[in-house]
Amino acid sequence: MRPIYDMLTAASGRGSFHMPGHKGRAPFDQRDLYALDTTELPLTDDLYTPENGILRAEKLYAQAAGAAETLFLHNGSTSGIHVMLQLWAGEGDTVILPRNAHMSAVNGCVLGGLKARWIPVTQEKDGYCHIREEDVLAALRRYPEAKTLLLTRPDFYGCCLKMERIIREAHALGVRVVVDEAHGAHLPWIAGVKSAGALGADAWVQSVHKTLPGLTGSAVLHLKDGAFRSRAMRILRREQTSSPSFVMLMSIDDGRAYMEEKGREELARVAERAGEIRILLPELGYQDAHALWRELGLEFDPARLVIAAPQGGAALAEKLQAKGIDAEMHDHHRVVLILSAMDTDEDFDRLAAALKDIPADAAQTAALPYPPALPERVLEVRQAVMGPCEDVPLERAEGRIAAAPAGLYPPGIPLVCPGEVISADIVRLLENAGSQQRFGLEGDCLLCVGKNA
Repeated sequence: MRPIYDMLTAASGRGSFHMPGHKGRAPFDQRDLYALDTTELPLTDDLYTPENGILRAEKLYAQAAGAAETLFLHNGSTSGIHVMLQLWAGEGDTVILPRNAHMSAVNGCVLGGLKARWIPVTQEKDGYCHIREEDVLAALRRYPEAKTLLLTRPDFYGCCLKMERIIREAHALGVRVVVDEAHGAHLPWIAGVKSAGALGADAWVQSVHKTLPGLTGSAVLHLKDGAFRSRAMRILRREQTSSPSFVMLMSIDDGRAYMEEKGREELARVAERAGEIRILLPELGYQDAHALWRELGLEFDPARLVIAAPQGGAALAEKLQAKGIDAEMHDHHRVVLILSAMDTDEDFDRLAAALKDIPADAAQTAALPYPPALPERVLEVRQAVMGPCEDVPLERAEGRIAAAPAGLYPPGIPLVCPGEVISADIVRLLENAGSQQRFGLEGDCLLCVGKNA
């Protein structure tokens, strides 16, 4: 019996508008990956002291991305986020994080003993949550002791915060700017939106597997100043296994090579086909969510398609799935489709035909609760996570200190983070949500700091 092989076989061959960005298609000739899988040998290389193929591949990727140095990652962007947070901030230092940061940012603060200070999200009437430029600038002024500012760009919806002014003011204050660009590995090859490096970020991490033809878990960390490569590598050795997958590293290099060879042309075609879908949406009773958010002062990734569905995101995603088309995600009102250079014209034809065949019937969708104000912080995240803790039923959690992030999905933004006091509003929001809408809970229990801690 081969249950995982059987599972993956059953899931393959469908319309893929989700990650990984290779969409089930090899960028070059199909090879037996088992035949290529090997380890550190005189004829191969060492990821942490590269001298051979890995070093040459990293230099080629850095040149393509506009970086001084590029480090290959095989633990996704998570390991890169950990490195970026610890690169210029040490034990006890302050870093500024957006509240919609990936949970790996919290874990990076735990591992590095860093003080996390938060930028609040703004929620629009349609439930979309984002970070505003003015709130980032306010946080920089509020925490002048900060060593590093982390930003997320693009977000899941392909929305990009404008960063030029933020980077200028941060650098004037002596604050490093690092960017979680996990969803933007394709940006160096697409017109319309610049990558974080082109905007002046000090470091930025990209998930090759999300929007380029790389295997799942493949990512890259870019440095603007090559002088920090050695320190970044020392931190990285703590964050990843000492036995990297050479096949995964090859997929990073192949992804870059494919994009250099065909990427610009293919992404231009994909953006054009996505534009045709956007024009079609109103005729079918749907809307392009990016068009609805034009007044928010954001930029938009042409290779991310976000469909506002009057019947609700879950209903549309379910109907698409029944027609053999899998979306990346959905929220109460929208479906999000990840596009890449590997999407074919047939994929877009199939999507258009499916949308034409699915009635955009209006339905009552539950209103999203407005997130409460940031909770009171009484402990730093490392203190809360590493100390004694206990599972506490929701009905008894008010007034306790969280030892793990918890919140609602969508939007996937924590209502409470480690070290913060759990308010009555947070308890109410979690109690009123179904188990599939909550994250960070074990059943109906929240992990809290022990009373005797």
